[in-house]
Amino acid sequence: MRRFITSLLLWGTLVIANGKDFKPIIRSESTSELFSGSKEIEVIGPTVFPKPTRYLNESAVVVVEPAIGKHRPDKDVVMAYAEGYGLPYYICFIDTLRQTGFDGDIVLAIADYNLLEAHVLDYLKEQENVIVYIHELGCFTSKGEHSPRIKKNGQLDIFQMCQLHNVYGWKDENGNVVEKAKDKRIGRVVATLRYEWYWIWAQEYNPNSWIMLVDARDSYFQTDPFANVPRNQGGLLYFFGENTEATRLGKSTKNANWLRRSYGEATLNALKEKPTICSGSTMGEQLAIETYLRAMVNEWDETDIKMTGADQGFHNYIYYSNKLAYAETIKRLVVWEQGKGIINNLGALRTKKFEEWGFYDTETSDVYNWDGRLSPVVHQYDRDNHLHNHVVRERFKDMKNEWMKKHRKD
Repeated sequence: MRRFITSLLLWGTLVIANGKDFKPIIRSESTSELFSGSKEIEVIGPTVFPKPTRYLNESAVVVVEPAIGKHRPDKDVVMAYAEGYGLPYYICFIDTLRQTGFDGDIVLAIADYNLLEAHVLDYLKEQENVIVYIHELGCFTSKGEHSPRIKKNGQLDIFQMCQLHNVYGWKDENGNVVEKAKDKRIGRVVATLRYEWYWIWAQEYNPNSWIMLVDARDSYFQTDPFANVPRNQGGLLYFFGENTEATRLGKSTKNANWLRRSYGEATLNALKEKPTICSGSTMGEQLAIETYLRAMVNEWDETDIKMTGADQGFHNYIYYSNKLAYAETIKRLVVWEQGKGIINNLGALRTKKFEEWGFYDTETSDVYNWDGRLSPVVHQYDRDNHLHNHVVRERFKDMKNEWMKKHRKD
């Protein structure tokens, strides 16, 4: 009952390259056969995955509310766990998305009030249809003692274990919250915990709304990512691969460790030659995304792995093991090869300069898919010095200065 395919199509907006001599490299060859499932680890997954509220009771519901904004259920939405960034990161993420013409919702979880960088809250409050959750996590020190979020070298500690208290609970017949629940799961890193946030937010949207889950820190937008998505498919889910020439699951030390620690050496051996599918970029219709998020939370419940980044191991395992194939609300799962879909994952291409790969115009800083069309979403731009410097030293500076100038006038 396999309903999963790897796309041979290309996606993007056709443009004429602006650079005087630049022409993006066109690559029509396909490696789709590499993305086939693994018979060695194939499992028969459930038709319905448990809700993240499974450790409470059947009547437990989401009770947390956004600090800023209001969800619009009939809209498409971009979601990101965006904790602890400086103002330019938020401006770049939100403004480049709005500049494409996207008029849907943007939903973010950010750091607690006392940890916010200067002007971040002011900027976010000014944005239309940006929904922001500001929620104190229950965290621990490395010795297991209760602690607020910890900063190391000016950055929030990505290895700190945290719990998500007071987001679920119980309401009376009038919809009033009568009790909030303590988190019954043990502490986990925020990279794992974010999937519960995504699941909470997904409840707010209609089944046919499209949802994008993407890393905010290292992504920006060039064209509207929802402009041409197929509608009313009954549960369409998109995954996005990394470059098969540059990396495989077993070739990457981190990916190998995440799989080994979560599922054992036999699973790693079965998947070591498989292409990496990025967990930081996923899209789909709400009813498919909601099920995928249940599955991701369930993988942590089953493995109890505490490593930062282990969610990428979960993501690849549930695909290659065919664990999602029997889910009632995922009718079709498409894996897009790198550079052929809406989100272009660039991380594995750090093996040489982006301009040497032929998809990056250093004059305009445009990033292209392999058919010569602009990539709607550029993910992992910071893996190339030239592009990273352009974004951080030029785009960040210009965007921040423009907002600060307007803010001072107001």
